[in-house]
Amino acid sequence: MAKKIEPTLLTDGNPARRIIVFALPIFFAEFLGIFYTMADAFIVGRWLGINGLAAVGTSYNLICFFNGFAIGLSSGFTVITAQRVGAGNEEDIRRSVASGITLCFFASVALTALLMPLSRPLLTLIHTPQEIIDDANGYVLIIMSGILVSMFNYLLFGIIQAGGDSFTPTVFYVIGNVCNIILDIICVVVLHWGIRGVALATVFSQVVAAFLSFRFLVKRFPQFLPKKIDWVTARSDWAAHLSLGVSMGFQRSIVEVGNILVQASINSLGALTIAAVTAAQRVRGFNMAPLFAVSRAQATYVAQNYGAKKMDRVYKGIFQGCLINLGIGIFMAVLNLFTGAPIVSLFLIDSPEAIILANRYILFTGYTVFILGIMLVFRSSLQGLGQRFAPNLCGVMETVMSIFAAFILIPNMGFTGVCLVNPLSWFASGIPLYIAFVIYWKKTKEQISIKEVM
Repeated sequence: MAKKIEPTLLTDGNPARRIIVFALPIFFAEFLGIFYTMADAFIVGRWLGINGLAAVGTSYNLICFFNGFAIGLSSGFTVITAQRVGAGNEEDIRRSVASGITLCFFASVALTALLMPLSRPLLTLIHTPQEIIDDANGYVLIIMSGILVSMFNYLLFGIIQAGGDSFTPTVFYVIGNVCNIILDIICVVVLHWGIRGVALATVFSQVVAAFLSFRFLVKRFPQFLPKKIDWVTARSDWAAHLSLGVSMGFQRSIVEVGNILVQASINSLGALTIAAVTAAQRVRGFNMAPLFAVSRAQATYVAQNYGAKKMDRVYKGIFQGCLINLGIGIFMAVLNLFTGAPIVSLFLIDSPEAIILANRYILFTGYTVFILGIMLVFRSSLQGLGQRFAPNLCGVMETVMSIFAAFILIPNMGFTGVCLVNPLSWFASGIPLYIAFVIYWKKTKEQISIKEVM
């Protein structure tokens, strides 16, 4: 029998230090993920040209819509697992893991069957240029065939992180991305399988990461593994898990609805603009990676401390998390001034016009990314507290701004409208979060003093 190892708790020590230390491996994983997307774009752009890069780019938001709900669903399940780790009841933890596994299986099968037939009609609906629609559809179908693996991958990562270990999932994420890059080269450069080869490499790399995560979970946290009785009693927990999971999945997928509409407007500007935005979004991803890492650490930190009933630490962590992301945002704004154009030129070979457009997009993002950082801290914190309404409304607000951009800004302002989409969406989506936090804080402020928070 595997040796039982106690989970790492974030319920003592300096909040900022705990959040940063926990976030570092997650950031490393996010960074390597961005490095992979850059390597992917480099391979596609260099060997498959502008149209190949545009096919991947126009598919991206559609895939995020499909995967977003699945990933949000599994993330919601593991927030409850983290709360129970903080509370320390192993039976409750096992039931949570059993609920997550069961619900992920049924959800992934349903999503695959429902969404795959919609791929080409949706690509047509968002005005995908005819010269790239076949490649884009092939890419989407292969990625969607792996939604079961993707969902379990995020579930396993989340369970391990709920146990206080953010380093090991990073290692497996790195291994998966290294496999992905190697397979990209083999499938595209050696075997000449085109866009479909890129998609196959992605699915296989997720299989590798999921397998490694499962093996590690069995060895490191055997006390988390459900017993026979837990699969039966877990049914009483399904409603609670689905409530938070569907909430987080809805939040992610509704945001992608807006992004799909924005992509449709971008598609109307032509393949060159699509390729420019695709390349620029790789750099945007690098800007956002540390902010998402802090927010993911924040969710686990808040969930554990909430489960341990340490509300003073919850509020200190939120305040300090905002300061951390504010500093990161300022740093990224400065960095973009010097690195934006050189990076996108790697993907957009022999296309100076596309490089100019991409660099313009990057500068807009860099100057405003701190808005995203603060919004993410509040969203993750409210999710860690088990709040559902405000994070959902956050997604609705982001979608409303994306719809506004798709039908008003981009048609009237062209590429400038494209550049304004993200800043306006980040600002609008934060409003319900800040209001909800103030309301929640007022309800619980008698438990702490303002001096303790600051």
